[in-house]
Formats: sequence, structure tokens, C-alpha cells
Amino acid sequence: MKSDQVENFPGVLPSNGSREEIKKRGRPPVRMMRSGSEDIVVGENSALEGSFETQGSMFVDGNLMGTDLRAMLLSIGTTGSVAGKANVTRAEIAGTFDGHLNAEGEVILRATAHVSGEITCGKLVSHRGACVRAHVTVLEDEPEYSEVPLDPKILPVMQFQKRLSRRFVQRVMNFGYGVGFTLGLIGLVSYF
Repeated sequence: MKSDQVENFPGVLPSNGSREEIKKRGRPPVRMMRSGSEDIVVGENSALEGSFETQGSMFVDGNLMGTDLRAMLLSIGTTGSVAGKANVTRAEIAGTFDGHLNAEGEVILRATAHVSGEITCGKLVSHRGACVRAHVTVLEDEPEYSEVPLDPKILPVMQFQKRLSRRFVQRVMNFGYGVGFTLGLIGLVSYF
């Protein structure tokens, strides 16, 4: 491409020009993705197949078929579809997912989501309208508590306290009703 042809493409550096030349003309240089960016974006008109692994997020608006992906966040847009296995920390699905989804954290199914296969997650949030035809397993983070057997010596004392508290509440309620009724009568009598 010759330097005079480059003029029609803003932001492209001419082969014999410099950044200062571009700055003088008021055109910014082409911006490249930073080398630290870990996100993968699959565009709406894209169809990909294979394995994907990233320490960042995976945004899918196109089609991923027969895939095995690993990411921190999986976000499937309304036009996106993923078929295969996914191991993620968190997932948000507004499109279609068919396969095995393993999420350590939460999985959010938006109203337009269509999910089939198997889901294993720490927490599941499903909006009204989401179509779920999957085997779902929600793992509990809280430890299970075992019941402590009661000491037979303490049981009669607890039962006595329960009966005593019920009687006390009944007596207070009856007293309150009586006081209310009496004050109501006094008010009626004083009215006439």
C-alpha cells in the first residue's frame, strides 16, 4: 500500500511516515489489544470449534461447537450458542448451552436462555422464561451440621420450660384481653 493510499484509511501508519506525522494530521494510530488482556470474544457471525483456555472471560455471541473451554467467566449472549464442555468460575447465559457446564460459583440463566445437558454449580439463579432441560446439581458451600443427641437428664427440664412459657404467654394474653375489654366497657359507660 502506498502512502497516498493510506490517507484514505485513518489511523493506519504509512510505511515512510511516523507517529508525529499522524498526530499532525489529527488521526490517532491504530490501537492494538494490550498484551495483558486475557479475554476471548467470539463475534456474532463466527463459528468456532476446538479447545479454549483463558484466565479471563469468554464472551460468546457466535457459535462454539464441540468445544472444551476453561475460563473465569463464561458469558453467552442472546445470539450465542455453545455445545460441549465448559469449566468456569461463573457463567451467565442468555443464549443456548448444550453439554456439561461445571461452575465453581454461580450460574445465571437469563429469560432467553436455553440450556440442556448437565449443570454442576455452587449457586443457580434462573430468570422467569429460561428453558432448562438439564440435570442440575447445586453444590452446597455450607458445612453440614450433625445433630447433637440430647442428654436425657436435660430433656425433662426443657419440656417443663416449654410448658411454663406457654402457660405464661396464655395468662398474659388473657390478662391483656381482660384489660382491653374492661377499658372498652368503661369507655362505653362514660359515653352514655
